[in-house]
Amino acid sequence: DFFVDFLNINLVSYVRLASLALPLLKESGGHLVVISSLAGKIPVPGLTFYCSVKYALDGFFSSLRVELMKAQQDVSVTLAVLGDIWTPRKQEALEKLPGGKKMLDFAAAIDKAAVAIIRGGATRAREIYYPVYTWPLAKLRALLPRLTDAFVLSTS
Repeated sequence: DFFVDFLNINLVSYVRLASLALPLLKESGGHLVVISSLAGKIPVPGLTFYCSVKYALDGFFSSLRVELMKAQQDVSVTLAVLGDIWTPRKQEALEKLPGGKKMLDFAAAIDKAAVAIIRGGATRAREIYYPVYTWPLAKLRALLPRLTDAFVLSTS
């Protein structure tokens, strides 16, 4: 079943790997950095499966962060909330869509995204948002969900 495979690859594998690494991370005061997406903070039409696993990653790892804090364990959990990042695959896919080349103008450079993720983990940030527009969109959803829904609908 496609959805089960999708969940196993994009959610269960993250949870299992973190669970296996946790004893060593507790010993060393280590860091977990979880790559997520703005699609885990706001709904995106046509990406229901993707959004569901990204929302689940946020829920699991945010809960794990709080559990570790409550147990006074020196393990940080950083959730990297990423927007559009330029990759060759993204460019190839968008070039096939009408107006897709224009959408690439908003994609952030992959090397700068990597630096932001590494910096977030190194500073033990709770969450990092990259590029900068991801933070206000994620926060707007919590404050004004209907406005965010209208924005998402108008841009998709």
